[in-house]
Amino acid sequence: MGKYFLIGIPNCGKSTLGRLTADIMKLPFFDTDTMVCELLKLESARDFFRAAFNSQFMNAQRAVINELADLDGDGIIATGAEIALIPECAERMHASGTIIHIKRKPKIILSDLRNSGKRRPILRDEENGTEIDMQENAVKLYFKEYRQYKAIADLSLDNNGSEDEGVQKLVMLINLCQEVKIQT
Repeated sequence: MGKYFLIGIPNCGKSTLGRLTADIMKLPFFDTDTMVCELLKLESARDFFRAAFNSQFMNAQRAVINELADLDGDGIIATGAEIALIPECAERMHASGTIIHIKRKPKIILSDLRNSGKRRPILRDEENGTEIDMQENAVKLYFKEYRQYKAIADLSLDNNGSEDEGVQKLVMLINLCQEVKIQT
């Protein structure tokens, strides 16, 4: 089967599609954001976003990707948005599996975030007191990195429809990969 690394901007569906697809395909599922939080003992989304701006966080991401790349067996791995942008992490993912870029239009992501009703992590700019919506800011920031995701990925999947449609597409893409591997 193999390892499938899901990359993309925040809230594009990496974790949701990955977890559901892994359940359907009876594969182990790993979420690097969750693993990094456990490694660094981060307890809240606010802690996570604050930690994202320091070298300890980057080192934890490298450690998690190395751990997953070294694991024997198959799995679906939802990565944090920035992991694929770390060159040595991208190299490790390529060497140990297939990288799938999950694409979702930013306007759909932002609409989903606004309509979710969930509390999102907000940081206050200490200089001028303005509030920064970290999820919305992350979507805008990482959308700028689109070309890098595209260059790193082996395959891509458009996730602009429903959750069920996204899962169906991911299952079909992984099955197609298996067919191609078997034929070669």
